[in-house]
Amino acid sequence: MRKESLDAYKNIRTSLSYRRWQVYDVLARLGPMSNMQIAIELNLPINYITGRTNHLVNEDKIVYAYDKVLDLISNQPVIRWAVVPTNGQLKIL
Repeated sequence: MRKESLDAYKNIRTSLSYRRWQVYDVLARLGPMSNMQIAIELNLPINYITGRTNHLVNEDKIVYAYDKVLDLISNQPVIRWAVVPTNGQLKIL
C-alpha cells in the first residue's frame, strides 16, 4: 500500500466512531457488501449497521452505493456499499 493511502487510512480511523470504523474497515478489506453481509461479517445485529452505513454515506462521504443486487435469503433487492476510491472516481450504477 502506498504511503499516501496509509496516511489517509490512519486519518479516517481517528475521525470515526468505533462502530463506523468497523463498518468502514470491513468494506475496505472485503469490498462491496450489503448491510446484512456486513452484519454477518461483524457478528452484529443489522440495526447496528444500517445507521453506520447511512452516516458514512451522507455525512462522512467515504462510502457510496456501489450497486443493487438481489438478496438470496430475502429475495429482495439490496444495496451493496463500497469505500470511495482514493482517486475519487466512483463506479456509475
